[in-house]
Amino acid sequence: MKTFKLVDLNVERVDKEEKSIEQFPLIDGLIINKEDGENHWLIEALVSKEHLSFFEQLQTSQTEAKVFVTITKKSNRPAQLTASVKNIVKLEESIQVLIYGQMVTRKQQGTETILESLVKEGYTGTKLIEAFKQNI
Repeated sequence: MKTFKLVDLNVERVDKEEKSIEQFPLIDGLIINKEDGENHWLIEALVSKEHLSFFEQLQTSQTEAKVFVTITKKSNRPAQLTASVKNIVKLEESIQVLIYGQMVTRKQQGTETILESLVKEGYTGTKLIEAFKQNI
């Protein structure tokens, strides 16, 4: 296993038909490459208690979400995982969230596939361009 510093955490929020990216300012965080041949990663994020309900809802629904992480330096390109919340620990002024998921490789998520799925979802014009940029 290899451990890296987590410097940015964003999670896709899906409300009915609307999708948006929720940004979580980190107090601290680590991301661990499980090196299991399946590209599984474990994220440990320390965030403000104000985000507790969001993560509890994800954990309760047991659904996988698109998680975007930046590793080591802010200047690095965000990596995408398909992941779910496994555990939440309430601390005095923050929460510790454990997220387990699989890194999505560029081969899995080609730009043509992204564009096709966005068009199928009904995106057009400027909204299509914005959604495409978010997904790549």
